[in-house]
Amino acid sequence: MKNRIRWFLIFLSLYLMAGCTTIPNEFQEKVFYRIQGQSAMADKGSPGTGEGLLVKRFYIAPELKTPSFVYRLSPTRFTSDYYNNYITSPARMLTDIIKEDLWASPLFSPAQTMADIHFQLGGKVTQFYGDIQDRTQPKAVITIRLILEKNTGDRFIPVIHKTYGAQILLDAPDPGLLADGLGKGINKILDAFYKDIQAVGLTPPEK
Repeated sequence: MKNRIRWFLIFLSLYLMAGCTTIPNEFQEKVFYRIQGQSAMADKGSPGTGEGLLVKRFYIAPELKTPSFVYRLSPTRFTSDYYNNYITSPARMLTDIIKEDLWASPLFSPAQTMADIHFQLGGKVTQFYGDIQDRTQPKAVITIRLILEKNTGDRFIPVIHKTYGAQILLDAPDPGLLADGLGKGINKILDAFYKDIQAVGLTPPEK
């Protein structure tokens, strides 16, 4: 009888010790990331001296609205990371990054009134996640459809309607590396967008 009690107490102690090791995971703190991006054009002189631009809030695919990081596991399977999050909603964050970059370039300036709106920009984010289908080659993936419209006086007409995408290889499937990779992807998209803007004839104003 004593042996049974002794073995029971030993088993109970081991069980409780094993249970205690899971407690820190249950209280793991969330980490919040701010995605940063900047184009080469935004570094040039005379920012905010160009055409008045209104940037509308971007739409985003419903499955990407979550503030949690999203990972692609297979062609049809995705998962979200509860503990690693964007500091604000992805749609708002991407809108603000692109808006501030355009306003910091010599091509555009913030439209203060309706009369100042010479151009307006809208967009839809269709891809914004970490691709870990091949864990030896994780990638940051971002795709945005951008529509730049010009004010003709009585209506807006599209001058650019194009989908831009970027895939940035990561050294590891790490949340911090993913945040950096998404920022680099935004940079590539902005640089390509500026090239198209200048190709349609919109250039910095003469000093």
